[in-house]
Amino acid sequence: MSKFLKKPVQTLNLEEIHTISDLLRAFNQTSFQSRNLAQCVEVFLDMLNDLDRPTIFLGLAGAMVPAGMKGVISTMVRKNLIDILVSTGANMYHDLVEALGARHYIGSPKVDDIELKKAGIDRIYDTFAEESKFRTVDNMIESLANELAEQNSSSASSRFFLHKLGEFIDKKGSLEDKKDSIVWNCWKNELPIFVPALNDSSIGLALTQHFIKYIEAQKNPIMIDEIRDNYEIFQTKKTAKKTGVIYVGGGVPKNYIQQTAYLQDLFGIPDAGHDYGFQITTDAPHWGGLSGCTFKEGLSWGKEKAEGKYVTCYCDATIALPLIVKATLERIKHLNKRKRVYFQF
Repeated sequence: MSKFLKKPVQTLNLEEIHTISDLLRAFNQTSFQSRNLAQCVEVFLDMLNDLDRPTIFLGLAGAMVPAGMKGVISTMVRKNLIDILVSTGANMYHDLVEALGARHYIGSPKVDDIELKKAGIDRIYDTFAEESKFRTVDNMIESLANELAEQNSSSASSRFFLHKLGEFIDKKGSLEDKKDSIVWNCWKNELPIFVPALNDSSIGLALTQHFIKYIEAQKNPIMIDEIRDNYEIFQTKKTAKKTGVIYVGGGVPKNYIQQTAYLQDLFGIPDAGHDYGFQITTDAPHWGGLSGCTFKEGLSWGKEKAEGKYVTCYCDATIALPLIVKATLERIKHLNKRKRVYFQF
């Protein structure tokens, strides 16, 4: 018999499948993206069960919070499934909006967008949001920046500012509104959030309002120091015996986590690539963009290890991520023995 023909594909027997975990176990014997989805769970379990206690980075891109996924991320934080979050500014902004009482609404891409503009409604594909609520939150962010500036905080990393936003939510948000907030749960559990492209978000725009008004008043505004971000996340990487990565989409969060290994190499630390990783993306590698690039490509940069365990699932993350996290929680044993990592900055 051919060495290539050892393991037959198994048909799904839905009558024997009773849980999400059962389904994804069965997917291991199927093909295409269902198998890749199942392999994401296997890699995640390997990360979590590794006795060397890898530090796990989550890169979060795409409009995941407006799509209703903040509870999934917050569960990952509360259950100690991740140690560091690197996000787009937009996701953290939309999380803040909801933590302070506003909402995103089920909409449609078929609506008249000119009519939405007149009504003060913003659209994110099939999701609506009220522009006036955003402006109110912008003012709150600006007020926080003013407060920090008056405390003689001349500069801060994005990690520091997001921590202060978590503290702000704790004071201003209701228990119902903040209980599933990513920013608040990270603050409460002392899990750092890095937003390396903070300017590219409404948080950045609110900070720009603060900056302009303070400069006009001949006062010193607070500045977001992105090189300080590099220094701080470098400290988390170099102290980890092993690291695992999870990428939801790609973009800046993915590259920022990837380059932590490259940064270590610049400082003479050999074999600094990440040990585990899985990615959920809808982008293909042949376009040359980072969002679609494979872990295999990262080997050429030293961002991954030749002996590491990696898988990419080409799927909408709003479908794949909840299934992966739920199946992992159903299967993981001794999660309570996985000590939380606390970082000093």
